[in-house]
Amino acid sequence: MKNHLKKWTALLLAGVMSMALTACGSENTQPSGKDTDAGQETQTGAPADAGQDTAKAGNGETIEFWTTWVPGGDIEAGSLDMIEKFEAETGYKVNYTVYTYDMLHDKVISAASAGNPPDLIWGLPEWLGEFHNMGILEDLTPYYEKWEDKDAVYESVLSALQIQDHYYAVPHEMTLRALEVHKDLNAKAGVEVPKTWEDVLALTDYYEKAGVYPYGIAAAGVRSPQELIVYLAQYGLEVCTIQDDGKYKNTWAENPEDLAKAAKVFQFYKDLVDKGVVDPASVTWGYEETDENFATGYTGMYVTGNWLEEREKSNPETMGDVDICPIPYPSDGQPATYIEAKPQYIFSDSKNKEGAFALASAVCSKEWQEAAFASHSARKDVFTDTIWSKGFANLADDGVVFPPVTLGGITQAMIDSIAMVLQDGKSPEDAASWLSEAINQSLADSGELSE
Repeated sequence: MKNHLKKWTALLLAGVMSMALTACGSENTQPSGKDTDAGQETQTGAPADAGQDTAKAGNGETIEFWTTWVPGGDIEAGSLDMIEKFEAETGYKVNYTVYTYDMLHDKVISAASAGNPPDLIWGLPEWLGEFHNMGILEDLTPYYEKWEDKDAVYESVLSALQIQDHYYAVPHEMTLRALEVHKDLNAKAGVEVPKTWEDVLALTDYYEKAGVYPYGIAAAGVRSPQELIVYLAQYGLEVCTIQDDGKYKNTWAENPEDLAKAAKVFQFYKDLVDKGVVDPASVTWGYEETDENFATGYTGMYVTGNWLEEREKSNPETMGDVDICPIPYPSDGQPATYIEAKPQYIFSDSKNKEGAFALASAVCSKEWQEAAFASHSARKDVFTDTIWSKGFANLADDGVVFPPVTLGGITQAMIDSIAMVLQDGKSPEDAASWLSEAINQSLADSGELSE
């Protein structure tokens, strides 16, 4: 394991690893800098040996917990109450520290390299493959076998936390992507919600009637790979697939039909711009601009996440007509969306693994999820009576995730491939071929390419 750690620490220090999707839709963007003892909640369904009394199983032991909630936010408020209850009921003591995602990633690498990682962190799904390849994650499969409450979690979420049928994380939150629609703007333009790509591309007179562009894309920046993976999945395409040797490979170049489908995806991006369905300036926009434009009513429809619920408070006049709909897909394709299963990681060198899993599974309990993640829960039995909960949850069965590999180079290649078409004037076919090669080169660089 130490050789893996040296390798990956060197890559980190060299700047090879990219925090490709860190800011994507997450509300956890502010550092706290405080290291605070706090209380905690107990939960039903935490694993224990048969016959063990878990009421005070902690026996005063400390759980080192690194989290990413926003100081002063709803997730923090709900979680602190639950931590207090967890401590009282289990006998564990929770010592938590709040980081931003980028700070946390680097801190974990350093701590793991020194053999002194925390017991539990709230991380990103993009780190799963990286941490697994480093050999620093604990195999949680034995804990899952005793965790009865796991059946309440969405199957797609659980699947996203597995590598070769073994669990390496516990969920704490789920976000999805959907087509968010301004009903009033659509009514002004006299159109129905588009169901297919063809319907979207037919909205050429929308701007003339409604005064805004009908559709939005995040063509640049960290959100764009999450959009691109959805459009690829709507043609049944994967970024890379596991091979017989347990490693991964992009196989589009080996299958002309798949390569042609990938080219159709890039053609869709090009047609959106060429037909005036999206703002021509959006070829360089990231999620900051596109989220803002939708929230302020300058875009009729946009594929994004349920974090825009908070914009109902800041932009009540323009966000009052929003509806949640499935993402349009090609008429010769299939429905798909991106599912972001936020993981909790326990490390192979963690000092208190039993306590860490007790806390992690408590976070995933119904009570904690209702307290902190009601509208974006990983559980099937937790939701609110709003479009931001039910509207998104209805799409969960069509969710796809990134493969459990090192993603920094791959997601950057996805960003660059869109720019090739929209900014550099390359053909969709050239972009598809280039992306296939770039994905495999990234896998080769990280030692994950199947030969």
